[in-house]
Amino acid sequence: MNAVDEMFDQTVLVAPREVRDLIQRASRVKGCEASVADHLATKVTFCEVHYGGGIRGWLQLVSEDTNCLSEVVASAQILDSLPANDVSEFSWNSPIPFVLIAKSLSVLQTYGFTWSCDPTPITGDALVRCVYLTQETSADHLLDDKMQKALSDGLKVNYADWKDLTNIAAEFLLSEEILDNSGSPVYE
Repeated sequence: MNAVDEMFDQTVLVAPREVRDLIQRASRVKGCEASVADHLATKVTFCEVHYGGGIRGWLQLVSEDTNCLSEVVASAQILDSLPANDVSEFSWNSPIPFVLIAKSLSVLQTYGFTWSCDPTPITGDALVRCVYLTQETSADHLLDDKMQKALSDGLKVNYADWKDLTNIAAEFLLSEEILDNSGSPVYE
């Protein structure tokens, strides 16, 4: 393995709450209002834990156009509620990263829906053009223990992606009160 391959294979161990916190702050830096940033942070954390590539998918979104993040998130919210039909198809003119819909699809599974995507995503940074939902007669959705494992053991994420995310989140301004109290024993 050469030095370039080793650089891209490096990982760092983080807690899921750290992913959530940094995505939330970085999304605010990129123009999202607080509620959208919070919603997006939850989606990215879920995807990073269950599929990987959530942070990279978020980075893809913000690298293209800093003004489009809220719009793309809004376009994916169509899957946040139960579809009215037994068979549903959702498509986007421009493909969206799987990170934006992974959590919604998991929730829909708990209501008896099965899903497939075109193309089939493997990680959160995979681009998806279309989602197909089918209502099944039973809701046999098996919950896995990936979140519990991530909470207790940590989550391995790509070091370069983590560094990029940390740099963006660092631009989020904190209130003077928080900064003034940072030297107090409460923060030590």
